[in-house]
This record gives sequence, structure tokens and C-alpha cells, in this order.
Amino acid sequence: MARPIDKRRPVEPPYSVLTALARGVLGKGYIPEVPKRMWDLISNAASDADQKQLLGLLRLLDTKAGALLFTGRPTPVSWLSPREAEALVQRWKASSIKLHRVLAGLAISASTTSLYAHPGPDWTTMGYAGPLGDAPSGPKPLDPITIETDEVVNCDVVVVGSGAGGGCVAAGLAASGYSVVILEKGGYFAEPDFHHNESQAMRELYLYASTLTSSDLRVRIIAGSAVGGGTLVNYATAFRTPDHVLKEWARVSGIDAFISGEIDESLDVVCKRVNVTFDESEPGRRDSLMEEGCQKLGWHVAPLPRAVRDCGQDAGCGYCGMGCRRGAKQGTMKTFLEDAVKSGARIFTGADVERVTIKDGVARGVSARVGDHRLTVNARAVVSAAGSIETPALLLRSGLKGEVGKNLRLHPGLASWGFFDEDVRIWEGTTQARYCAEFAEWDGGYGPIFETVPIHPGAGGSAFPWLSAAQHRDLVARFANISFVAVLPRDEAGGRVKIRRDGSPKVDYKITPGDDRRITEGAIRAGRVLEAAGATKIHSPHPLPIEYTPGPGAHEKWAEEVRARGVAGQANMFSYHQMGSCRMGTDPKKSAIDASNQTHEVKNLFVTDASTFPTASGVNPMVSIYGIAHRAAKKIAEHLG
Repeated sequence: MARPIDKRRPVEPPYSVLTALARGVLGKGYIPEVPKRMWDLISNAASDADQKQLLGLLRLLDTKAGALLFTGRPTPVSWLSPREAEALVQRWKASSIKLHRVLAGLAISASTTSLYAHPGPDWTTMGYAGPLGDAPSGPKPLDPITIETDEVVNCDVVVVGSGAGGGCVAAGLAASGYSVVILEKGGYFAEPDFHHNESQAMRELYLYASTLTSSDLRVRIIAGSAVGGGTLVNYATAFRTPDHVLKEWARVSGIDAFISGEIDESLDVVCKRVNVTFDESEPGRRDSLMEEGCQKLGWHVAPLPRAVRDCGQDAGCGYCGMGCRRGAKQGTMKTFLEDAVKSGARIFTGADVERVTIKDGVARGVSARVGDHRLTVNARAVVSAAGSIETPALLLRSGLKGEVGKNLRLHPGLASWGFFDEDVRIWEGTTQARYCAEFAEWDGGYGPIFETVPIHPGAGGSAFPWLSAAQHRDLVARFANISFVAVLPRDEAGGRVKIRRDGSPKVDYKITPGDDRRITEGAIRAGRVLEAAGATKIHSPHPLPIEYTPGPGAHEKWAEEVRARGVAGQANMFSYHQMGSCRMGTDPKKSAIDASNQTHEVKNLFVTDASTFPTASGVNPMVSIYGIAHRAAKKIAEHLG
């Protein structure tokens, strides 16, 4: 909800401090454009208060008193030489003081992303070609509305969000004859807009430009924020909800639909609409290495189901996390949103919904901001499908309480990685083509699965460990020879979404000891896969990685060291799948919405995104969201009569 720092205000960015820190982090790789890019990243933070606090902190570092407090010397940070700045970031990184570690993380992540996510000579060194040609020309399939004045709109149902949950429920309701308005916080981007510039794509297509993290900074939250939501930028992986998960959901929620066949019927319909198939899962080298390693170990490995049609599956597929230029990805923009519009639905873009309008305990519409304008939508019913971070934030801003925001699952991922003698080029090939479920049944179905994803230089530069400017630069120079095995646990941890004073979301999340153990053991076994696939050196996921060279007893010794340190409490993780923060259930004391997706607290207010999940899905959640939203559309239509 919070606005980025308004560039029109007389705000003087702290470029001198950012310059000094960037010089320390990047060493010889520093270029003058980096500090401005760093400031642009900071300006996309979710909370206006956080932005202002960080701005004040950076300015404080450039005073003698502030420098003495945070560096131990009364020398403003902007006065430091590159070598002195590098030593300062190293001290911060190893400090026992959380704020020091925060400053180190900010300096490293913002500097490396601001260098490597942009064209430059480092791309040539890496062997990274950058965008593969120009975006295609041609018409765009949808024609969303952008308001240019204050406006009031009337409809039967207003849907907040246009991703899997929003697009699918909107299509179902529009087909049933209801007038539907869809509000999307982000913009509208289709094939002609997909430039595949990593830095720009993050700003245009992802929630808060992917700057949002859990409050302890351990988990970085990656979510789509444009027409199509996560389905626009995800990797098209289309797992049905596993049977054991549906059984658990029925038990936890008290909702029979999960096992009666009702959800299964919806899953059948949506899988057909988005063309879920195993026929277009040709692996790139990144996936085939994981497959080879698993096969040599005798472990499970199989093709992934994908929601695509006529996918070329060449090098360009690795870029479709920045939008699929072929239009092969069957996300909501290509399927359910087109269906909804054909049935009369209207899509508004740039609409940041601030609150639900509630009168006498009944939802009557929403109030939104579109730039400097107000958009008021009056409706008979409101459906929130803004995702598992933004939906609870919206409901909390609207005065709901109870279980709203609780039971958050983040499916936090990390990876063991290694060097290979061959060029792997982890940014190329099918986005996801293989998975390993050898350990998924640990602890009653809470074990990890292994997958891979394409990694481009900006993300890779910030994710790979930084120990010094020279070490990191040498590491990035070998980018083409790196591959990894990602560990995705089915987390049992119950996080929580809260809101700050400015209404922006705050994500509290801590790993349980059980999750830590399963993640650690998963990372150890991922190392075995890499070794079996031919890696010449394997690294743990830690910021200060533990490494080993394959040989007799080497893996066992490495595993002991990894266990001794633990992983989840040490390593930074990524969440591509947020879920569970407004869980379904029959008991208002344990759930936020009922069996018909209506909130327990407010009538005619429904939720149809991944926040409805009673527990974690354990697999990529897109199809599960579709199934719940498809069923919910029928329930809402029946409710409205």
C-alpha cells in the first residue's frame, strides 16, 4: 500500500554514502551508475516508514557522531577509501549486532544487483548474452482501463488482484452473468513489452520490486505484481494438489470438499483450461544435471507438469520469469482474464486498494488509489485475491481481526551449489523441467523437494556469497560454470502478516527446529546430487559457505560441518510461494474464511488466493489456487443468487 519515496519531493539521496559502500563491495567492478541504481532499489521498499528510516540511517553514517556509533571511528563513511569501506562491510557482516548485519546485507545486495542486473562488460565475462533480441511486435490481447480522474464504478463483484485466484474467480463469475470489475495494483504488460532487462522487469512485474523480506531479513519474498499476477512471471510449473495434502486440509479445516471430489472436479477443469501437460518439459543443462545426479544415486526424478502451449523450450525460455515473449505460458492473462473480459468484465490497472468498504457487517465495495486519483467501487460482493501478503494486509486495514494474517507459510527455498568444468549457463533453458521427491515423505509429508530455476546475473550476484570484493568478482566471473539444486521444504512454521502504521505489510516468520532439520538434511543431499552430476567443488547455502572437493569421505565430513552449523538459521532464503495467511476452515477460532470462501467476520467478503490454504501445499501452488478459486466462483454465484 505504501508509496515509494516521491521523486518530486525535495529529497536529497545519500549518494556519497552509497558510493563509498558500493566501492567497498564491488572493488574494481564499481561504475558511477551504481549509487543511483541503489537508491532506485531502496525507493521501492514496501513501507514508507522503512524508507525514511533507512534514509535517515544512511545520512547518519555520513556524520562524525553517526560514524563513531556504527563504525567505531568518527570518520564519515563517505570519506573512506574503497579498501576501508570493504573492511567496514566485512566487519558489519560478521558482527553480532543485527543492525550491522542489516547494513552489510543492504550494501552487498543493493550494490551487486545494481551492477550485474544491468548491461556491461561483466556480462561478456560471464558469457551472459542479455535479452535475446527485441520483444515481438503485435497487438496486446487485453485493454485494461487506467483512470485519469477521481471515479466511482458500480458492479456486482469487485475482485482485487488478477493472478491465479483473481483471474479464475472473475472468469467464473462473469460467465455466470455478474458484472465484474478486476482491480490490479500493477501495470499491464504483454509480449510486446517483455524487454527481458532484469532490473527493469523486477520493478515492473514484481511486488515491491522484490525488496520485501521477512522482518528478520532471512527470507526474501518474490511475488508477481502486474496483470496476471504470479502467473505472468512464474515458471509455469503446474502440480495438482497432492492427495495427502488434500486429506490434511480436510482434517485441519473441517471442509469435506477437499476429499469429496469437489475440489478434484475443479482441478480437472482448470488443468484443461491452462493446458497442463508433460509434453513440453525438455530440460536445459541446469535441469539435466540434477536429473543425472539423482539417477546415478537411484533417487526419484521426474518431468514437471507445465501449463504451456507451443513452448519453444530453447535458451529464451530461461528469460520468461520476465515475461513469456512467445505467449506460450498459459497464465491468467492468456486464459481466465481473456475469458472474463469476453464475458464483460472490466480490468483497472494501477489500482492500489486501501480498504474494503464495510457497512453493517457487509462488504459494499472498495476504496483504491490510482496515482493521485481516487477510485471507489461499489459492489454487492468483494473478492480479495491479492496474494498471501497483500490480502491479509487489506483485510487488516479494513478492520478485520481474528485469524487474519496468521498461519503464513512461505515455502522458503535455498540451494547447495557447485562448479562444473562445462558451461551450464543457469539462466538458459526450460524454466523448470525436472523435480526430485525422494525425500518429500519425511515426517508425514513435510520433507523437501528438489527443483531448479533460471538465475540471471542480478539475482545471482546478490545471492552468491560475498566475502570480499575480489572473491565475489572472481565468483561471478565463473557464473557460466555454476549449477545448483534448490531445496524447497513443505514448511510447518506459522508466520504472520501484520500491518505497519502506514498500512504496509510486515511479515514475521521464523523457521521451526523441525523445518531447520529438514532443510539442513535436504541441503546435504542436494550436495550429493551435485557431486554425482560431476561438480568439481560443492558449496553449502551459507553466507560463509562450507565447501568441499569430491573424494573419499569428503561429502561425509562436509555433511557433519553443515549439520553442526545448521542452515535455515544461517542462510538467506527465497520465498516464491506464499500461502495460508487467511486459511479456510469451519471454526472461526482457527480460520479466517469459511467453506464457501467468505470471511467469518464480514458478509459478502470473500478470499480466493493462496492465503486460503489450510497448510502449505508442499508443491508449486498455482494449480491449487486455480482449483480453490474455480470452486469459489460457483459458491459466490450461488450466494448472490
